[in-house]
Amino acid sequence: MALPTEIIGGRLIDGSSFLPTSKMLMNQRVGMVKRNQFLGSPVLVPSQQIRRQEQLKRAVRAPVAAISEDIIKTNNKTTVPEKAVNFKVRAVVTVRNKHKEDLKETIVKQLDSLTDKIGRNVVLELISTDVDPKSKEPRRSKPAALRDWSKKSNLKAERVHYTAEFTVDSNFGVPGAITVINKHQQEFFMESITIEGFACGPVHFPCNSWIQSKKDHPGKRILFSNKPYLPSETPAGLRALREKELRDLRGDGKGVRKLSDRIYDFDVYNDLGNPDKSVSLTRPSLGGKTIPYPRRCRTGRLPMDSDITAESRVEKPLPLYVPRDEQFEESKQNTFSAGRLKAVLHTIIPSLKATISAENHDFSGFSDIDILYKEGLLLKVGLQDEIWKNLPLPKVVTKIQESSEGMLKYDTPKILSRDKFAWLRDDEFARQAVSGVNPVSIESLKVFPPKSNLDPEIYGPQESAFKEEHILGHLNGLSVSQVIIINFLSFLLLY
Repeated sequence: MALPTEIIGGRLIDGSSFLPTSKMLMNQRVGMVKRNQFLGSPVLVPSQQIRRQEQLKRAVRAPVAAISEDIIKTNNKTTVPEKAVNFKVRAVVTVRNKHKEDLKETIVKQLDSLTDKIGRNVVLELISTDVDPKSKEPRRSKPAALRDWSKKSNLKAERVHYTAEFTVDSNFGVPGAITVINKHQQEFFMESITIEGFACGPVHFPCNSWIQSKKDHPGKRILFSNKPYLPSETPAGLRALREKELRDLRGDGKGVRKLSDRIYDFDVYNDLGNPDKSVSLTRPSLGGKTIPYPRRCRTGRLPMDSDITAESRVEKPLPLYVPRDEQFEESKQNTFSAGRLKAVLHTIIPSLKATISAENHDFSGFSDIDILYKEGLLLKVGLQDEIWKNLPLPKVVTKIQESSEGMLKYDTPKILSRDKFAWLRDDEFARQAVSGVNPVSIESLKVFPPKSNLDPEIYGPQESAFKEEHILGHLNGLSVSQVIIINFLSFLLLY
């Protein structure tokens, strides 16, 4: 504050009209110099020169005052905006490997591990829930690549953990989304991402999704944190990203769907028949404006040649379109395939046994049923062992039986694991009937004895052999008609 004081003080003194003599002015200037020691040694100046200096100072009075005010304002500031400081946060990415890979997948995986070293890697970017007031866009971190992909590509573990390091500033806020770019040639399954280093604590991103290659899907994949928001409460930094993700999932109803797509648009069932193959294979479409359900995932396949309203079929072994994240994962697919093989074997083996075996195939007791769960289907051909060994087909079946590791065993029902004779009780029989494959076919008994509506020439007599005398001892003195009425009224009260 010394310099402004000198300038302002000098101007006030010079502008004053109460200066009697030049000697008084000299004394004041000399005293001011002694106090502040801002000027050099005092020098005697004639009065004419002093008047000229006063006129010159009056001429430059305004600029000097402006400089003084700016300096005072600068020195009197109490708050200065803090500069944002950059710091680093760490991401831990969990990737789940496949249990089995074919030759093509193995070769592509090795190529990806090599190209990862030269920049064709997996790149992530953090997105904040806050918006930058200048750009009006969500705050973003600097892109970061996953580390050590090439080193860990040969690990046989089911889950592999990779790391990435982001650089953000102190105004970044809380991360709410992550974008991922897969520059590899092959997709991979990203299970989760955890961000560590923010003041709010770890931020978790449960992904559980396939990240497609950039060559198949050029856009960035968006993943959100596990914090849910109502539409009205979605942070400003995530609104546009949420809307974009919703548009991508809904699709636009155009184009042919690829197996790597993640689009959930729907269509009517217009591919049940095959009129191009035969007119008798023509089938009506299910669903529409009047009855919107059932519906299937839209595929965009070409229409039939004979019926443009029917979509061309996909025959085996070509797969049907299902959104990539909804397809059976590897363990589920293996379980499904094993169950299908087991069902086939459970059908073929008894047929072979009944055709070739010389033994009696009837169940002699409940112990024979228990053997199906304990030992499985054992082929004992008795007197024809020598012929059996020389047949090629039974050799294959025997090999399957020896190496199936329980494939020929029946799965023990849960009800039998708790109670071995539960299936003998009436309540369990009723439960299995109601919760069976087609419970809609169950009807209330309206007439007794029961009478069938089936064709008697094909299915036999319509009258049931079940008579009233068969159940008289179990009705507590009531007639069959009374029991039917009571059951009917109970049904009405329940439903």
